Amino acid sequence: MLSFDLPRFLAAIMAAAPKAGDVLLAVGCPPQVQVEGALVRLRMAGLERLTPFQTEAVVLHLLAAAPASAAARVRQEGAAHFAYSVPKVSRFRVAVFAQRGTYAVSLRTIPERVPALDELALPAAMREACRERNGIVLVNGPAGSGRSTTLAAMLGEVNASRACHVVTVEDPIEFLHRHGAATVNQREVGTDTPSLAAGLRDALRQAAQVLLVAEPRDAEQARLLLEAAETGHLVLTSLRGFDTTSAVRRLLSLFPAEERPEARARLARVLRWSFTQQLLPHRPQGRRPVVEIWRSTRATTTHLADGALDSTALADLLRDGEAEGQLGFDRELERRVRAGELEVESAVANAVLPRQLELRLLDVREGRA
Repeated sequence: MLSFDLPRFLAAIMAAAPKAGDVLLAVGCPPQVQVEGALVRLRMAGLERLTPFQTEAVVLHLLAAAPASAAARVRQEGAAHFAYSVPKVSRFRVAVFAQRGTYAVSLRTIPERVPALDELALPAAMREACRERNGIVLVNGPAGSGRSTTLAAMLGEVNASRACHVVTVEDPIEFLHRHGAATVNQREVGTDTPSLAAGLRDALRQAAQVLLVAEPRDAEQARLLLEAAETGHLVLTSLRGFDTTSAVRRLLSLFPAEERPEARARLARVLRWSFTQQLLPHRPQGRRPVVEIWRSTRATTTHLADGALDSTALADLLRDGEAEGQLGFDRELERRVRAGELEVESAVANAVLPRQLELRLLDVREGRA
């Protein structure tokens, strides 16, 4: 196995499952792929049950092509993530991690071409957000919601339409952006910069107008994000959350308690747009994004600075602001159910306020019954 051809092995997996979003290699199971949100086991000769030796060999080959810092993180912390490419097959975001004395590998496929916003069925408001000159634009969602792909499409829109300097600080670099109308320089944590914070600090002195930054994970990174927005940069970044409220709470939680009131006031001044998305199965087939749209208005800015950070208050605020282009997540779920695009059960299961949505959809459920 140590002499095996890793690119050929991954090419065989992708040929067997061309629509795979993730590849999972774990001891005791055959290679598995995630297709439309479901995990599928592949039938591959000699790989009916991966052995510790086989998964370790895959890890060694992956690390041989990764930055030296990745191997160090695996030794010291038991996990690392980085990018890996197989020409003419796919680019992958790789996560290697130790478990129960063996190794497991998760590989998320990344298209070679940067998708356009329209191709991803994303709202036109995202194109409008790309025209902002400064401030923060958030793309939020749970794991597997397509945040990285959406950010790549937004950066692609900037690259196609604006003569500006773009600097990205990514961990790792996923989509590769060629120079277009914009000049795009991409920096990878662990290869081009020692840390996300260092990359952000440097970016403030690199004459960039637009920054795309990996998800902040500590107070220093969050402070630098706010500083970048306050000093005239447009900052595109992502957070985990099921709506804008939960994403904002997550960002504020990175700060020490005594700093949070000031951080909240600063965020209210610089947050321009917040998009929260999930990928859900639609009729007739395939997953499509459902997106909540929060935009900076007098009402939303005041609420962000002083209002209750809870999902019910946010839903009311977005409903009242629909004429200004706001859109609540559950309102969009309801619209798609009534249009026959989503199942009631799927909408309720993924709602921010499931009980309220379930009550509003009683007539649909009873009508179909």
